[in-house]
This record gives sequence, C-alpha cells and structure tokens, in this order.
Amino acid sequence: MEMYDNRNFSFFPVSHFAEDKKLVIFTMFSWNHVLLLSFVLLIKECATQERCLEGFFHYDNACYFFSSHLSADWLEAGSFCKRFPGGDLVTIETQSENNFIKQQLLLMHDQKFYWTGGTDEFFEGHWVWISTMQKMSYTDWFPGNPSDSGSGEDCMEIIVGHSDQDTKWNDVGCSKKANFICEVPLLDGSLIG
Repeated sequence: MEMYDNRNFSFFPVSHFAEDKKLVIFTMFSWNHVLLLSFVLLIKECATQERCLEGFFHYDNACYFFSSHLSADWLEAGSFCKRFPGGDLVTIETQSENNFIKQQLLLMHDQKFYWTGGTDEFFEGHWVWISTMQKMSYTDWFPGNPSDSGSGEDCMEIIVGHSDQDTKWNDVGCSKKANFICEVPLLDGSLIG
C-alpha cells in the first residue's frame, strides 16, 4: 500500500481489481482539523472512451465531483481535488460549463457555498484559475463582486441560491469552510484494470 502525505492530509488508497471494475478505497486524515473521510469509488469499464469515476458527473471533456457532504477551506479543498489524476478545483471557462455546474448544484436542492479554483491571491484584483494561472475570460459574479469587502477575499466560491438567477460567484476569505467542486480529465483506458 502506498501512502500519500502532505501537511494537511494523509491519504491511503487501497485497490482491488475485478474483471470489469477497479475498486479504490480512499481514507483521509487531517491533523490540522479533525477530519476523517472514507469513501469508495468504482471505476467501471464503459463502451465509450468517456469515463468518469463513480460519483462524478460528466460534462464535455471533464468529470466533476461536488462535495456536498464534505467541507474544507480553499487550500484543503484544492489538496483533496489534486488526489485524483489531473484533478484540481474547478475552472469555469464558458457559460455552458457554468450552466452545467449551476444545474447540478440546483438539483442537489441545498443552498450552500462551493469553492472553485478562482483566486486573486497572487495579485489583488487579477482573478485567475489556480490550475492554469490564466486570467478568467468568462465570469458570473454577483453584482458588485468581486468586492474584496474588508480585504483578504482572495478565493472564489459559488453561492447556491433558489434558482439559476441567484446562483452566482462571490469572492470570500480562503479560510472559510465550504463544500467544493473538483474537475478531473476523462479517464483513459490505462486507469481501468
């Protein structure tokens, strides 16, 4: 068994192979914050080349994980997402991708806050996606945002409202505990047993 470790999480993947599935069990511990998370993912063979881990949602050329039952600060959320091959906090580059994410959040029927990969931590007022360090070309901020209200609001969240119209982006302090959205590339056949 191989262990992955950083200052926030210890990560122990355990794999079991079956004829058409790969079972991966993840256990995470956090020493800085009391957190124990165990979950199981099944990677299934698909007839098409487009594959996502079970529990992820497919859209275009990526898979999305919505952590509706796990909250973390922005750095912890990013560390969690990076545990998946090619994963990071979500980068929202188009209106259609944003609409897909909004619809998934609204289907969950919970008004919550979800971290994305947006930040201006490196240069105030210059919002980039952490996975690419590229400036945001598409945005969907609440009116008057980003506001940096009270200073130190360097991370981007999506506030889930009651409808598509009141589910928007907001800047907030990075230490806030919130749910989060991971984005990972589609699995290729080499990851399937």
